[in-house]
Amino acid sequence: MRILLVDDEAPLLMTLSANLELEGFEVVEASNGEEALAEVRQGAFDLVLSDIRMPGMNGVELFRKIKEVAPDVPVVLMTGFALEGLVDDALREGAYTVLSKPCPVDQVLEVLGRAVRGPMVLVVDDLAQSAESTAAALGETGVKARAVSDPRVALDIVRNGDVDVCVVDMVMPELSGPELMERVRRVDGSIAFIAVTGEMASELLRRAAALGAYACMHKPVDPEDLAQTIARARGGRRPSAVP
Repeated sequence: MRILLVDDEAPLLMTLSANLELEGFEVVEASNGEEALAEVRQGAFDLVLSDIRMPGMNGVELFRKIKEVAPDVPVVLMTGFALEGLVDDALREGAYTVLSKPCPVDQVLEVLGRAVRGPMVLVVDDLAQSAESTAAALGETGVKARAVSDPRVALDIVRNGDVDVCVVDMVMPELSGPELMERVRRVDGSIAFIAVTGEMASELLRRAAALGAYACMHKPVDPEDLAQTIARARGGRRPSAVP
């Protein structure tokens, strides 16, 4: 796997590069956005990890340029500053996630390991049209998503190992959202959940929260807000096992 690592802080660049190489990644370094963009235009990468605050082109501007040149390459951003406006914009536009600096190396490796697999978001809603429209809207923001209306099909997809975030409707006739979450967690305990509902399903939302849902959102959900929430969920630590 080939990673482009972008940071104007030489010591951090060196430390991250060494750790990534120990994990078997091929690392190309760039000390600024302009240099990084030139590397992307010249060669193929499986992932880009970039600081946000840099002289000249910042990381969010770099992400947008990369999206134009290589739209399928996941971009993970890092920041040690309160740049909420820039961060929110990047997440709404399809950045994989944003990590806070300093970030433990093992967490960085965990997030990058998921990102390079090119995972997708699974949108589960018994109303097929609702699931499909949500997945299509996420796709417009640059987030790869698949719509499913049958929970049994959702479980089969999870077993294939291609899912890292599951957006689950809480009120479904065959299985409730929390029941599906429990079954998914038995298959893959690393998947992050976002619970959604169009009803006042307080008890179901409490159960979802108890099962570790990253967020609970009410329909209709704005696609850019959902994309932002998905990206933030992807940056969090995941459980190593299911209790």
